Amino acid sequence: ANIMKIQPKCFYKLIKKESSFNTFAISAQGAIGLGQLMPITINSFFPNKYKILAFFPPTNLYMSAKYTKILLKKYKNNWSLTLAAYNWGEGNVNKRLPNKIYRNQNYTEQFCDIPETYNYLISILK
Repeated sequence: ANIMKIQPKCFYKLIKKESSFNTFAISAQGAIGLGQLMPITINSFFPNKYKILAFFPPTNLYMSAKYTKILLKKYKNNWSLTLAAYNWGEGNVNKRLPNKIYRNQNYTEQFCDIPETYNYLISILK
C-alpha cells in the first residue's frame, strides 16, 4: 500500500489530536505513541519486528499511516468513516455503516451520540 496517498493535512490533524505530538503518549486504554495505536492493532497488522519500535516516532508514524490507509481502503476512501474507525474502532463503526458508502459524504452526524468520536471528527475534518 502506498501510504503517501494519505491526505497530509488530515493525517497531521489525526496525529495532533491523538497525541499532541507526544512521542511517549499512552492513553488510559493503552494506546501508544504519536498515532495512539492499540497493541491489538499493532499485533493484527504489523510484524513482530515493529512491536518493540512502536514508540519510535518514524515507526509509529509509519504504522499509523499504514493503518489509516487500510481503513481508507475498507471505507471506500471516505475520511469521516476512516477517522471514526480509527477513533472508535472498526467493529463499532461497522454496525453503523450505511448500505452504500459515498467517498465525499460526511458521515459525522451518524456519531453524534458518541461525543468523543463526534468531536474527534469535527476537530479533524473542519
